[in-house]
Amino acid sequence: MTEARTRYFVGGTVALAAAAFAAAALLLPPASRDQVEAAVFFSLAGCVAHVMAYRLPRGGFGDIMFIPLLAGVAVVPALPIVTGTAIAMGVAEYLRKNAPIRALFNTSQLTAGVGLASLAYFASGGAPLSAGTWVSDLGPFVVAFATFVVCNAVLFAGVISTNTREPLSDVLFRVLGGASIVYDLVGIPLVLGFAYAYVRIGWAWSGALLIPLFGLRLVYKANRELQTVNEELLQLMVAAIEARDPYTSGHSQRVAEYSELIASTVGLGARATQRVRTTALLHDVGKIHEEFAVVLRKPARLTEDEYEAMKGHAGKGAQLVAKVSQLADIVAPIRAHHEAWDGSGYPDRLRGEAIPVWARIIAIADTIDAMTTDRPYRRALTLDEVRAEIVAKSGRQFDPSLVRTLTTASEWGRIESAVLGAHHGETFASGAAAVTKHPQPTRDLVRT
Repeated sequence: MTEARTRYFVGGTVALAAAAFAAAALLLPPASRDQVEAAVFFSLAGCVAHVMAYRLPRGGFGDIMFIPLLAGVAVVPALPIVTGTAIAMGVAEYLRKNAPIRALFNTSQLTAGVGLASLAYFASGGAPLSAGTWVSDLGPFVVAFATFVVCNAVLFAGVISTNTREPLSDVLFRVLGGASIVYDLVGIPLVLGFAYAYVRIGWAWSGALLIPLFGLRLVYKANRELQTVNEELLQLMVAAIEARDPYTSGHSQRVAEYSELIASTVGLGARATQRVRTTALLHDVGKIHEEFAVVLRKPARLTEDEYEAMKGHAGKGAQLVAKVSQLADIVAPIRAHHEAWDGSGYPDRLRGEAIPVWARIIAIADTIDAMTTDRPYRRALTLDEVRAEIVAKSGRQFDPSLVRTLTTASEWGRIESAVLGAHHGETFASGAAAVTKHPQPTRDLVRT
């Protein structure tokens, strides 16, 4: 079913690209020979840039091909740049050996974006960029740039939403939110500068300006690859910990997902949200100690002595993480992720605002996963029951301001979607969903 939905969406993207191409052919002015040559140059530059694109740690690609292609829109707001984009993308996708449906989507996505951007540039009064007109053409170019960004974001978010069944609005929020807006704003002068350089000094020297950009791209790629390795090592360590307990497989990954969603929902910045995710991924790292192995494998409820012993995992986890200097900022939240708002938690009985906000977020995410999974002695709660339980514990176990924000109808809907997505394909109770896999042992709401 998902594959069929994806094919339909790709088909729609192809149709949009064809419509943009046809509109460009009918509505844009004819191009001169010089403009055709310019379109060839910018398309070739875009092709090379796309071939050199690299995969980002959490999906998507690092790619600077938008710089030459949008510069081409400013210099050649005519059919040749749309045609050149389609050809350049097709060649680049072939060289990258992408699957046919992916290549078709990527080519159509960029063709539609450039076509619509060209139409927006022309419709808003833009003329082919020249040395004397770049100031007057700045407004139309910003319109064209925004059109391109929004078109690509919507199509990219759409294909992800189609594959994952995650709400389009949530995916679009991630795609357009945070640091990406900053990158887009920085891109405007880069694109215009490249276009202006072509007009002033020709293709040879302006092409040379791409060399430092490719150099920066290689540095950024190396940094991203290092981040990827670090994240994968963290995930490997977490998987090794969870392998000890058949009931907690995937628990830390799900808590990381929920924590990231909660952090963005309550307004944390992009970097803080990612650090919350890392903290949540490692929140149970203390359980790697051998002393917890037997207890983790126990299928029944814990005794009082076992429960007290398990409390030590928070402090031991903080001690382990403290050995990594780059994780210094997550030590305190890991230690405090079982503290309670009223001071009844552990290990330090912190109260209220004294509990790090990242820990308060993870406490809610941890509880959501605990309550939406089965144990041999307890069925998973429905999502309505989970919401009611969290509200009931507001001001006692949980930060009441976080609870108020998260349990509104709109925001809780996002939590429900995340839980259902994390347990996709499993059995659900009728009415409000109750997930029936990957249980997390609990005592009251969260056991350990």
